[in-house]
Formats: sequence, structure tokens, C-alpha cells
Amino acid sequence: MRLLELCLLTALSPQDPTPAPTGQEAPAVVAPAQPTGQATPTAEPTEAAPNPAPTAVTATPTATEPTATPTPPQDPAAVVATAEQAGDSFDGDALVRVTHGDDEALANRAVAVLGKAKKGAGSPFLQQIVASGKHGTTRALAMQALTRAPEVGITSTAIEALGDTDRRVRTFAAETLGKLRRPAAVEPLLAVLDRTRTEAEPGVATDVQAALLALHDLGATDNLLRAATAVHDGKAEGAGEALAYFLQERSHGLPRNDELTLLLAVLGHREQLVRRFAIGRLAELGERSAAAALEKRLGVENDQLRPMLEAALMQLRHDPLQQPTDELALAKDNAKKLWHKATTWWNAASPTEQGIAAGTPVALLLFAWLLGRRRRAQAAAAEAAAMAAMVAPSEEYAEQVAAEAAELVAAAEEFAQQDAPAAEQAAGDETFAEAVEGEPTEDAEEPARSGR
Repeated sequence: MRLLELCLLTALSPQDPTPAPTGQEAPAVVAPAQPTGQATPTAEPTEAAPNPAPTAVTATPTATEPTATPTPPQDPAAVVATAEQAGDSFDGDALVRVTHGDDEALANRAVAVLGKAKKGAGSPFLQQIVASGKHGTTRALAMQALTRAPEVGITSTAIEALGDTDRRVRTFAAETLGKLRRPAAVEPLLAVLDRTRTEAEPGVATDVQAALLALHDLGATDNLLRAATAVHDGKAEGAGEALAYFLQERSHGLPRNDELTLLLAVLGHREQLVRRFAIGRLAELGERSAAAALEKRLGVENDQLRPMLEAALMQLRHDPLQQPTDELALAKDNAKKLWHKATTWWNAASPTEQGIAAGTPVALLLFAWLLGRRRRAQAAAAEAAAMAAMVAPSEEYAEQVAAEAAELVAAAEEFAQQDAPAAEQAAGDETFAEAVEGEPTEDAEEPARSGR
């Protein structure tokens, strides 16, 4: 009988693990399914050996194991809100899981929390988001946060991000590599330029611009021709200015023959700024062997660069051994040289440099006019002061007049004091005379009265 029980258990044992994995994957569904799975093995052995003990023992652990470790789901909004309030005490793994969800706004908020972390605490989680974030904007924000505080440890992440499907992520990645200045980033940056030959994404190629500037920062002088060729053959838009800057700043670091080869190679570049730089640089170097290549460009160059080509050819063909002997001819020749140099520089200058050069004479004239006006005002003020000084009496004259007036007043007072007794005597005499004259009049009237 014992042997029969063992045989029955061996025959029925493969059916028991079948619901067990299902119970581990989804505990809430497996709990009611376990009894139905045990019903079939218990129905068969009832006729031969009625011993349900083994089945009871096996059913008990399988029913209790799935309910031992429940994992309730976390609300992404609650995770982000908790992290925003916690500051640096955030759950980075939970925030990374939020960026894998469908809610892009919550994902961006999670990146903002990680980007504000101090001392690079959020850098590992930001790198995970750059590598596996679901939304392009979220990955771009994460890469931008890493760009603000670049460290050597994110070099591999930035290199991998150069192949991201979102242009913004590639742009920030190239900018980061330019700041880190690791030589290992040169080839991946050149690969960004090479991909433009087959991939044509509309809009300004900011990733190509950032890659060219990063190559400039890395000092990739030996890759100038490769970069220029990739941009010429590619379909990237708006990369001319960045490439011209790269060439202008790094081409002089090449040996002379290599630089001449590079300049002649980019004379027919599709970017006008690059062609303008090449023409101006060839004229500056004064290499007469480049005159033939410049002549070939005369028939195909546009109206904007053709005058610059002609000026460069005149400068390259000038024979320094034939110097004029006449002073007038020498002055004309010097004027032509200065004009050619000025024209060459003007055509090779950037719009900003041209604006500064054009505005400088105007500023000088305005300054000279203001200075002359100020000097004229000062001269007029000085002249007015001189005229006032000439018309106004001097201090010595005023003091002299005051002294004379004082003397006259003193003399008048003295004279008045001396004439006072004489005036009193004269007044007395007049009174006496009047009195004398009045007496005879009365006497004369008396005889007249008596005669009558």
C-alpha cells in the first residue's frame, strides 16, 4: 500500500507546480485557482487508497506562499509630490520609474527634482533617465541638467546620447562633451556629422552646430577637412557659421601645406561663410599658387563673393619687385594696397565685425563734433569773461573812487563847519539893516502929515 501511495504521488506531482508560478505572478488571481487544481488529483486515488494526507500537506503551503509578500502599486503623482517636499531625501529609483510612465508632465517634474539635488546626488538617476526615459522632452531636460554641472563620470552617457532620436538630447550631449574635453569624444562627434549625409531632419541642425563647437573646444585640428567634407556632403541646415568659426580658429594650427590643401578644398563648399573664409585666408597667406584655383571660381561664384575673389587675385598677382619710382605713382600704389587690404578684410569679416567697423568712423565723427562743440563753448565763455573783465572797473579804481568821494564828503563837512559863523553874522546884519531901514520910513510920514 505504501508503494502504491508513492506511485500515485509521483504520477500526480507534475500537476502541482503548474498553478504555483501563476500564483507568484499574480497572487490576487491564484488564490481561488488553487483548489480547482487540486480537485483532479484527489478524485482518482479515492478508490485504490483512501489516504488524503499527502494532498492536504501539499495544498497548505501553496495557498499561503503567494499572500506572504504583497506589493501595492505606487501613485506616480504622490511619488513626485513627496520628492518635491522631501528636498534631497528623495527616492531616486521611484522617480526614474515615473519617467517611464505615460504622464510626461510628471516625468518632467521628476527630472526637475533630481536636477536640483546638491553635490551631484541626482546624477546617477539622471543618467538612467537619459538612457531609458520614455519622453524626448524628459530625456532632454535630464541631459541639460547634467550639462550644467558636467563631470567625467557622465562621459559615456553623453557619448551614447549622441545617438538619441531627439535632436535636443543630442545637442545637450555634444555641448557636455565640449565642456568635458575628453579625447574619446572626438570620433562620436564626427559620427554626428557623418550621419547627416543620409539623415535629413528638418529645421536648424543644432546638434551639428554643437558638435562642431565641441570639436573646436577639443582642439580637433587634424579633423578639419573631415568635418568640412561631412557638412558639405550632408543635409544639415544652419551649420555654416559654426563650421566657419571652427576653421577660422583652428586652421592656422596646421602646417602651411596642409592649411593650403584645406583652403583649396573648401573653396567650393556649399556654405558661403566657409568659402568667404577660404578666399580671405588665401589672400592673407599670399600663396601665388592658389591664383589658378581662385580664377576657376570667378565663373561660378555668386555676386556677393565675386568682388572678394577679384581683390584676392589682384593681391596674389602683385609683383613686389616692380616698385614705382614716381612719388605720385607710389602714392597711388600704396592707396591701392590699402584699399585691397581693406576690401579683403571687409569681405572676410563677419557681420558683427563689419557693423563695428562701419560704426567706428561714425562714432569718432560724433565724438569729434561733441569735443569741438565743448571747446567752442569753453572759448565763448572765456571770451565773455574777458569782455566782462574789460568793461567792469577794476578793484583799484573802485577803491580810488571811493577814497576820493570820502575826501570830498569830509571837505564839504569841514567847509560847512567853517562857514557857519559867517552865515550867522550875515543873518544878523540883514536883520539890523531891515530894522534901520524901517525907522526912517515912520519919520518921513510924520512931516508929510504935518504939512497937510
